[in-house]
Amino acid sequence: MKPFEYYSTPKMPFPRKIDYITYYVYDRGELLWSGAHNEKTKSELKEEYSNAIIQEVINEEAYRTQSKKYTAEVHKLHDEFMNDLFEEFGVQDNPKRHKAFELAYDRGHANGYSEVYNEFDELVELIRD
Repeated sequence: MKPFEYYSTPKMPFPRKIDYITYYVYDRGELLWSGAHNEKTKSELKEEYSNAIIQEVINEEAYRTQSKKYTAEVHKLHDEFMNDLFEEFGVQDNPKRHKAFELAYDRGHANGYSEVYNEFDELVELIRD
């Protein structure tokens, strides 16, 4: 098995909605500035363009796409942990392996994959032939 932190550390960062915001600054119908939130904060824009209108636009589609990718990566790592655990204990063909994993996961996931491993270690004897 790989180190437990491998399974709990997705390769991509968690998508934050703020990372998908673009600001547009208008005054008298003219676009004065546009850019991402990390270029200038909204408060900086309000200070710099005190009489202007600041429009905040979130690219929901890009955010949802990245969120789905992140979720898929988390599920992939979870499945990889589960399959590596089955292989580690030699129960990859046991029909009750998933039930034992569910119980171990319910008991230990709040404390990380190492605790799920420990719980599975205690339960696996019940399903072995």
